[in-house]
Amino acid sequence: MKRTIVGPFSLPEVLAGAAALAAAIASVAGFIPGLYRDRAVVIAQTHGYDAGNLVVVAVLMLGLAWSIRSSARGRLVVIGALGCLVYSYVTYAFLIVLNPVTLLYIAVLGLAGWSVITGLLQFDEEEIEPIQRGRFLTRATGIFMLLLAVVFASNWLRQIGAAVAGGHLPADLAANGWPMNPVWVLDLGFVLPLFAIGGIGMLRRRSYAVPVAMAVLVFMALLSITVLSMAVAMALAGQTLDLALLAIFGIVLVVSTMLAGAWLRLPRPADRRQTIGRLGTSAPA
Repeated sequence: MKRTIVGPFSLPEVLAGAAALAAAIASVAGFIPGLYRDRAVVIAQTHGYDAGNLVVVAVLMLGLAWSIRSSARGRLVVIGALGCLVYSYVTYAFLIVLNPVTLLYIAVLGLAGWSVITGLLQFDEEEIEPIQRGRFLTRATGIFMLLLAVVFASNWLRQIGAAVAGGHLPADLAANGWPMNPVWVLDLGFVLPLFAIGGIGMLRRRSYAVPVAMAVLVFMALLSITVLSMAVAMALAGQTLDLALLAIFGIVLVVSTMLAGAWLRLPRPADRRQTIGRLGTSAPA
């Protein structure tokens, strides 16, 4: 499909840039005293997410700079970062009490969502850079994605089952004053099935799975940063932490970053041909 161009940039890039700007303003504004009108426990958590979202915005802008140079890998970094903003701002838009920057929450959610959709629609199969996929890296990524799907699905289903059987909300939801945990909805309905599909595709060495895996790895690394940032804010506010879950996110951050870096650093076949060509040119007759 032909890319839609707006000035010197494509439509997904324009939308992504606008989402990054809106998210940066909303995150910085979150530290203005009195802006949030939620319970104190929610405000502390949200401050942590605000700090984490600034890291996501920084990675998004780096990905955009790479994408603008017609890099498919850069566009996948952008999609991963945008996915993290969508994931975070579902909670902001639906559960954070109405405040002066609520419209920015809606703007981030809409702009990031449409950028992801239009960006995926404009990917041509041949445009996705063919990567020399080593068997170990492919299998390691597939197993990691499937393991994430199993671990988080098991944890969320256990919590939901305990709450239903006990007939009461979990303690953290009751403290927040929320009727439902949006993470359960997003993960069980969308994120974890995507992990499973991508993981199975990697193990079967399907071509579609490589871009899915690269975007997912970027998404998980950034999401782990925001969760750990939230944990720091909660600890500073004297709140109780789920240390086991934080340990899992710490491990996920390290593994996701290592795997994403490995995929992004792999040379393209064209790069290898150019290198061979230069060596051949300089070789003695």
